[in-house]
Amino acid sequence: MKNILILAVLSAVILTGCGNISPPFKAEQTTVTTAAPTVSAAASSEAESTVDEEQVKSLEILSFFQALYTITWKKTEIENQDWNKIWEENFTPILVQDRILVRAGFHPTIKNIEHEIIIDPKMSFGTGHHATTALILETILDMKPNFSGKKVLDMGCGTGILSIMAAQAGAQSVTGIDIDEWAYNNAMENIATNNMNNIRVLIGDATLLDGQEHYDIILANINRNILLNDMPAYVNVLNDNGYLIMSGFYTEDIPVIREKAELLQLTYQSNKVKDNWTATVFHKK
Repeated sequence: MKNILILAVLSAVILTGCGNISPPFKAEQTTVTTAAPTVSAAASSEAESTVDEEQVKSLEILSFFQALYTITWKKTEIENQDWNKIWEENFTPILVQDRILVRAGFHPTIKNIEHEIIIDPKMSFGTGHHATTALILETILDMKPNFSGKKVLDMGCGTGILSIMAAQAGAQSVTGIDIDEWAYNNAMENIATNNMNNIRVLIGDATLLDGQEHYDIILANINRNILLNDMPAYVNVLNDNGYLIMSGFYTEDIPVIREKAELLQLTYQSNKVKDNWTATVFHKK
């Protein structure tokens, strides 16, 4: 028989979206064995255990597989560790085109680097490790002269990494918008860490773009569906001769993104690709 071992570390944050299971729940190890379509479960009978076997058995993911496999599970607790140290060991600095260093505060700097961005990501997206973030960082480098003295909007700003890079590229002012309060708080911390005084961050989405304020360059690293839905709002606040730089979608999505942009009178300029992710640049005449 073929055994598949799944190790899942669950937290209270994750569990709030998993039915009626309540924390604490430190770790669960599940062995899935290809066999007849039956399910058996065995759990520790320790009196102090706070995990309800029936709750675990009712997990949707187990229900999905129970028609195909025999599923057994056991609960084990992970010993206390220095989680900050472990996190630090797994968060590595990155170099973008040998011109941008993205690092955490505990990483050493590099002498004579053109741009340095210090990021403590916490719960927010945007460390430069993901292809979409790296692609927009590269695009900002390529278009660096276009940022000088310009007003920039960063939609879905996450950690604030792109806002910080835009400011370092010479933007006069940058507005970051994110729907998540965690992102707002994290971005504000990172902006302060990087000594930026021309970036503001707002909590919300494209409905904040009421047309009263316009921008020369708009960065939007979100996802295909939100981009398609919100693109009219972006174009409405984009100045003539401005640029819309978008990422968060795959190369196969370029045609539908381009079609939408051209319907809004934008002109396709270029795109970059990394690991099948892409960043595209559109121009408003």
